[in-house]
Amino acid sequence: MTMQKRDILLTIQDRHVQGGDSDSSELITTGTFEGTPDDYRISYAEQDEALKDCVTTLHVEGERRVTLVRTGSTTAEMILEQHKRHNCHYDTPYGGFILGVYAKQITSRVLPDEACGALAFRYTLDFNAANSTENELNIFFKEAAQNVPHC
Repeated sequence: MTMQKRDILLTIQDRHVQGGDSDSSELITTGTFEGTPDDYRISYAEQDEALKDCVTTLHVEGERRVTLVRTGSTTAEMILEQHKRHNCHYDTPYGGFILGVYAKQITSRVLPDEACGALAFRYTLDFNAANSTENELNIFFKEAAQNVPHC
């Protein structure tokens, strides 16, 4: 049973570790949710100045696979499949390159019949086959009309 498209409020927390240095950020934004608890899409407009005209869509297939598609001045299609490595093309206004993406862990939880849940994944990105960053992304989402912090 597919849920109709719903407006959601997202809290996106990311953490990156490179060469012993750690950087993290949090973004609260709006977007849309559509699908079922085991196969859904979340879309949102990027807020970062470097990605200001970009839209990111996450297609989540349970805890098995997440496909991140970014459109706009920077385009990308990154496939995160648990315990597998994929080469993904990343194209910026300054040129394109290939990234290796290895998903260590994917967790997804959506409450049935509600656009409310959490998505988390840990992954590495490598450039030219050299390990470059360890990454963790946590996304909490709820229907915009709901009046609860997280579900």
